[in-house]
Amino acid sequence: MFDVKAKILLVDDRPENLHAMRITLKPLEDVEIYTAQSGNEGLALMTEHDFAVVLMDVQMPEMDGFETAALMQNLKTTRNIPIIFVTAISKDEEHVFKGYQAGAVDYLFKPLNHDILMSKVKVFLKLYRQRIECEWMQAEIQKNKNIEALGVLAGGIAHDFNNLLTTIFGYIELAQLLSGKESKIYQKLAEAIKAAKRARLLTQQLLTFSKGGGPVKERADIADLLADTSSLLLSGSNVKVHLDIADGLGEVEVDKGQINQVFQNLLLNAKDAMVNGGNLTITARNVTIDGNSQEPMVADGKYVQVTFRDDGPGIDPAIIGRIFDPYFSSKAKGASGQGLGLTISHSIVKKHGGYIRAESTPGHGATFQVFLPRVTGPRGERLAAGEQEGGGAVAGPAALDLKESKRLLVMEDEESVATALCELLGYLGYRAEVAGDGCKALSMFQAAVERGEPYDGVILDLTIRGGEGGEKVLAKLRAVDSRIKALVASGYAENHIMSNYQEYGFDGAIGKPFTLNSLAREVKNLF
Repeated sequence: MFDVKAKILLVDDRPENLHAMRITLKPLEDVEIYTAQSGNEGLALMTEHDFAVVLMDVQMPEMDGFETAALMQNLKTTRNIPIIFVTAISKDEEHVFKGYQAGAVDYLFKPLNHDILMSKVKVFLKLYRQRIECEWMQAEIQKNKNIEALGVLAGGIAHDFNNLLTTIFGYIELAQLLSGKESKIYQKLAEAIKAAKRARLLTQQLLTFSKGGGPVKERADIADLLADTSSLLLSGSNVKVHLDIADGLGEVEVDKGQINQVFQNLLLNAKDAMVNGGNLTITARNVTIDGNSQEPMVADGKYVQVTFRDDGPGIDPAIIGRIFDPYFSSKAKGASGQGLGLTISHSIVKKHGGYIRAESTPGHGATFQVFLPRVTGPRGERLAAGEQEGGGAVAGPAALDLKESKRLLVMEDEESVATALCELLGYLGYRAEVAGDGCKALSMFQAAVERGEPYDGVILDLTIRGGEGGEKVLAKLRAVDSRIKALVASGYAENHIMSNYQEYGFDGAIGKPFTLNSLAREVKNLF
């Protein structure tokens, strides 16, 4: 990861001395060497570049090394650059002391011992790279904190928005049913539903990168996911995809939908970058990260590393550190997208215990690498629970084929959602009663049991403002009647309870916003 070329500055008024030091330092790897023949020229270079170390002659005309070092101490951009003084004349203790006072970290005498010079320079190169690594890691940690903080906010907004959309979907569908399919109003309402579905997609994206929900994982073959995604998104485009999948590629345990979203975002970014066409190389390899690796932000372990490398124009170094920031985009104003693609990808990969990073050299394309933990052991799949879009006509009372009308208790603190839900359940042939919080729900439930008219089922919202949510309320209801059928509902469709509802005592789960078809299916499945 940290293959940044370190820069060394040599300052000496005699060209032959500069040449000799260049020859000595030539074996150093990943190093750029700059030279200056005066203190002024050296200072000018120091204000433009971040040098790992400066090797400076003491005796120079116009402005000697001591004066240059003193000026460096007065500039914020240069005061922390380590200086090694090199001299053939000023060897007495007074000059050496003056050199250290001026800011030098070391003092070497000519003729130089090449081995000693190389050893000392290597120390400062190591310190420089450690500093760069530390600064980068601090920036990564801060970026993660910023994304997590915004994720909490986004999750809350998405939850509230899903409640609103539940009401919108419910009343639009009911209005459609009342208007009839042949009505012009029906067609207009169909367009409104399309717009509402696009709004629902945005809330799903916000929830994906929020802190609230975990992925629903199953074993998957990365090669299959890459092949399916790339062929679908780039089919017919002027971008040529080269898939390079290593033999024996390990499996991963992922939420296929979420990881597909990551791959889609990276593919579309590459496609948008290569407006005139180009090549996109996708490689997948097994890698092992340990203490000796160059991946400080990736925990030790075994991973599948997926790399997307395009030959587009690359990413400007001034913005590459911001590309995972929410709502940041390098695209022209008015271009498609909300600037959330890479932010969401970052969040998804992190939730899978992995890591994503980007590298780029302007004019030579961009490279994105995704690390996903490999899994071993017997294969087993766990499927997500909750809403699936149903097709066909909207179900009505006749479609349910119920022998008798079922009584349902709905716990919902949003009045508009509760009202819409009751009307939808009424249309489906159920009798619904509403409780605005857990206390009310328990009171109504107990009273119904005591009257000998127990509810047939309950629909419990997972999150109740200022009160107990569905998980705790269900435990109290089951203490009264252990046979009750329960459906959990939430605007946090990716919450772990929604994904594993049976482990928490529920018989079904439905994510908001839901359609009339999905509501009909989930409630019917209770009985």
